[in-house]
Amino acid sequence: MSAPVPTPEPAGFPIDLDRCIASGICAATAPTHFTKAPDGRARLRPDAPPPTPEAEDAAFLCPMEAITRHPPIQPT
Repeated sequence: MSAPVPTPEPAGFPIDLDRCIASGICAATAPTHFTKAPDGRARLRPDAPPPTPEAEDAAFLCPMEAITRHPPIQPT
């Protein structure tokens, strides 16, 4: 398996484009963080705000675990 393909890191959610199957769950769950590229696969929005619980949920719900969070949000 290949290493994750780097994406812009303002929100800290690398996306492994080799694993992404373009389900759209991320963009539907956290549209302020993720969008779908013309090829259908996930991309981190360049204007993404700081990490939110919705973005964490999107990473968790990815069926292929293509989205990770570095570092994870710590509960308050």
